[in-house]
Amino acid sequence: MALSIYYLVAGFYNLMDQNVIRVPIWFSRPIGIINNLLDAPLILLFLIFFSTSSQMTKRIKTTIFLFFAFEAIVLLICGFNVRTVKIVLGPDIAIILAVSFLFFLRNVRLAITNQKSLGKAIMISSVLLSYCIFSLVYIFFYFVKDKQYKNDARLVYYLVTILSVLLMALGIIIENKRIKKLDELKHTRKELATLYGEPKKTPFNKDSRFLRADGF
Repeated sequence: MALSIYYLVAGFYNLMDQNVIRVPIWFSRPIGIINNLLDAPLILLFLIFFSTSSQMTKRIKTTIFLFFAFEAIVLLICGFNVRTVKIVLGPDIAIILAVSFLFFLRNVRLAITNQKSLGKAIMISSVLLSYCIFSLVYIFFYFVKDKQYKNDARLVYYLVTILSVLLMALGIIIENKRIKKLDELKHTRKELATLYGEPKKTPFNKDSRFLRADGF
């Protein structure tokens, strides 16, 4: 759901930014600012999907709340404008890069030895690739004054976004197939249990392997 909302908001803004959807600037600019403010919370929420422990999940959720607090402070100081976006995007990209890199290392190692992890490996590769390039786009767009560099950074942003979306879609398709196979296996086991009953378990005190020395 978090990923769906992220792509929906970002895609809607990008279409407006490219004048595919023609709207006045007073409407598109606030959407762009909201899109950037929601970037880190939504992606971090999506990255919980790759969490392997309740402690890790708790840490990511804590990071989301702290980031919301950080954004609120920046909004109070700087207001609802592009300057706020410039300040927020730096930590945004850095945090997502760090978290996605850790998940990338784990899932790629698993995918090498176990094909069942391939879907997740491709999905997290999509996130890591996009934010590695976004870090460069951020530098050129906000800190380099040459307008040509800004135009080039914008073009790179769109190209990387398309590539990352394609990778993400591929990963989701592979992972969805794996989940469907697991569901089918669960249903098959339930049907077998219904037809033949649960396997009988030998009581602990009746198992000869656990008899006491006196034979009882």
